Amino acid sequence: MKAACELEITGLKPGSVQIEIEAPTLLEAAPSRFQPGTQLLLFGEPDRQIDGQRSAVDYFGQILAEALAENQTEISADRAMLDTLVRFVKVSGSPYEGVRLDGISGQTRPFLVRPEQAGQLEKLRDDIPPPQAVRVSGLLDMITATKPDFYLRLADGSTVPARLGEANADLLKELFNQEVVISGMAQFRASGKLLAVDVESIHLASKSDNMWQSSPRPLPTRAAARLLRVAQDDGGGVGVFFGTWPGDESDEELLDSLRGIE
Repeated sequence: MKAACELEITGLKPGSVQIEIEAPTLLEAAPSRFQPGTQLLLFGEPDRQIDGQRSAVDYFGQILAEALAENQTEISADRAMLDTLVRFVKVSGSPYEGVRLDGISGQTRPFLVRPEQAGQLEKLRDDIPPPQAVRVSGLLDMITATKPDFYLRLADGSTVPARLGEANADLLKELFNQEVVISGMAQFRASGKLLAVDVESIHLASKSDNMWQSSPRPLPTRAAARLLRVAQDDGGGVGVFFGTWPGDESDEELLDSLRGIE
């Protein structure tokens, strides 16, 4: 990580606001990890393999551009990553209008980052459902030799990305292509889509574990709970079942009625 994130300032002239930087590609920074033929997935997504010819700066710029475009289904970032984006955007306008990023691999044109966009990123960060404990059962599929990441293939054909806290290649090889059950913490995207499960335990599944063959979904947030509230009037809410209080009694009449309830 340290080698991949190192960069060098190669151009800085007096009176100029342009800074030129160079960053090593992932292959240059860690050749043993990103050698050709090694399949490493970006945030555990089968259709997004890590390109060793790109740098960490390229991927940072790509995720920042996705977040500012508000395309939540495409954003591959957790809360910690979005916190980093927020800090970067907040300092981008001191004392200038913003920062223009140019030369980012994968971006066809430069894009401008302004400090007022921090609120947009903060909202996106806060929309991420909190991690929650889950249990999932499925077929252990798609393991790698270099990372403790794998996939569970569920009965409906969908996949659940998972990652072990500690590498245990022998255990994954032993359980490969067998029905297993995992327990851990599910991490979600801002869209509510599952990002990955951080696995705390894994073992062979039994027949009773069939009930866990579904992809984890986030629990309702406070915002969702507010949407479920129903107006308490003649047309809805509790009043439909129990009736509404007429409201034209005097205080004395009300107290007399309450005293009569024994």
